[in-house]
Amino acid sequence: MASQLLTEAGFVVIVCADEGEFVVELKSGAGFAVLSEEVSAQAAVREHVSEWIKAQPSWSDLPVIMLTARVDAPSRNRAAAALQERFGNINFLERPFHPTTLVSLARTALRSRHRQYEARALLERYELLARELQHRTKNLLSVILSIASASLRPGGGGSEALFARLHSLAKAQDLIFEEGGGGALLDHIVHRVVDSFGARISIEGPPIFLSARAAQGFALIIHELATNAVKYGSLTVPTGKVSICWHLNAAEAEPTVTLVWQERGGPPVAAPERRGFGTILLEKAVASSGGPPRFDYAPGGFTYRITASCR
Repeated sequence: MASQLLTEAGFVVIVCADEGEFVVELKSGAGFAVLSEEVSAQAAVREHVSEWIKAQPSWSDLPVIMLTARVDAPSRNRAAAALQERFGNINFLERPFHPTTLVSLARTALRSRHRQYEARALLERYELLARELQHRTKNLLSVILSIASASLRPGGGGSEALFARLHSLAKAQDLIFEEGGGGALLDHIVHRVVDSFGARISIEGPPIFLSARAAQGFALIIHELATNAVKYGSLTVPTGKVSICWHLNAAEAEPTVTLVWQERGGPPVAAPERRGFGTILLEKAVASSGGPPRFDYAPGGFTYRITASCR
């Protein structure tokens, strides 16, 4: 009778022949369960169903509607308490019952179960985010250790260069989290990094989204180039200027971005006599594509060009 009423009310009802089939259906994602008091008293049902209910994950609390006989004896309360202990989230419905009462309980139970599945989805998302955060933290620490180790070696720039590079990396991290955690737009990175270097830097390029790793690398590159321009290049004189431009190479199998840093109006330039960490950083900070970065020390000014993966 209960199965017929629920079917007529629009529920998908599965009638189980035994406790084994019942547990299988519970495991497959049942919205709620309907049991009669007589069936729940069977030893096999008590053992198998109670065991499954106790083994539910923390987010799960399966709603159970228990159909009972009308009994007014004092022992009824003790029996109800025992059933609640055994089956957990249980609602008692005395027979005979009005069909509307059963349907109402079923809808409430199903709503409760839906909320439990929503909680499960949130927990799974939080677990995924926690694993992703752990992975990114380990990668970030590796980058920091690498920068620190190289910066504090002879020719690496010392503690001042280390702090400046870490500050640039921190700016990139801020942008990555501001834009959802998956990465950042290249134009946002460039503007954020060069903002403190004055107004003689022109910036031009389309919005290109970079992965978190690529965003960190480009932030370090732009900061290194800007620092060199202030110390040795075009930004050491009032007439000097810097142009930063980039474009997307979308026709390739894996999209890449080509970035060009060009200095003009500064003092004469020459290739450095020794290869310090700054040069290594400009070569290795991002995964270049189609060959290594180009360093051009032409009389008119220094130019740096790199093509790299957006990922």
